Amino acid sequence: MGPKLASTNGSMNMSYGKRAFFAYGVDQQGQAGWFANVPSKKPLTVGQARAIGGDEWLRILRELYAQDRTAAPEILRHVRPADLVIVGALEDLPTVPTWSRGAMVLVGDSAHATSPSSGQGASIAVESAIQLARCLRDLPTAEAAFGAYERLRRARVERIIAGGARTSSEKAAGPVARVFRDLTMPTVMKLMAKPERMAWQVDYRIDFDAPVDESAILPTR
Repeated sequence: MGPKLASTNGSMNMSYGKRAFFAYGVDQQGQAGWFANVPSKKPLTVGQARAIGGDEWLRILRELYAQDRTAAPEILRHVRPADLVIVGALEDLPTVPTWSRGAMVLVGDSAHATSPSSGQGASIAVESAIQLARCLRDLPTAEAAFGAYERLRRARVERIIAGGARTSSEKAAGPVARVFRDLTMPTVMKLMAKPERMAWQVDYRIDFDAPVDESAILPTR
């Protein structure tokens, strides 16, 4: 596709439209990549979403964003049905009661799937793999290692999952909530969008060489 848009210089621009959320990036050649979060009263599976078909989805998308003063209408004007990658609903796992049983242990999305809105799915999967490796290295039995691994990880990943769920719900705000969000967002961003406030999430460090002491790991639940 070829919308005549300026490069976003490696950044992803995100906008809360009147009816749906839209994000896009434009490279130096003017090629745009984008994604849309479309609100739905009932979550659609991948099969249900794809059964609607590219032509109908494109019609829906163009109608959703037609009144927005963003790049969305221009980008969608150049999209072909065959260009669409259609997926189902955004999903997360708020809590998984048991992470291990016997010789089996869950890692990554199987233990803590978070909405793509968090932007942290791959990161926390890698973190969990590293912590599990430390526990298996330092503790005498698989049972002890799995228990320590879960206690090290559960509170952090569930906090990130909850944040992703809040972000997803804000993308589909109703008429009243949308007005309130748009009025308060500039102030909220000034207060909240500071590197130090997000350091717990994006500047998280694991000392792989440090030994794991099971007795020093307190239960998180």
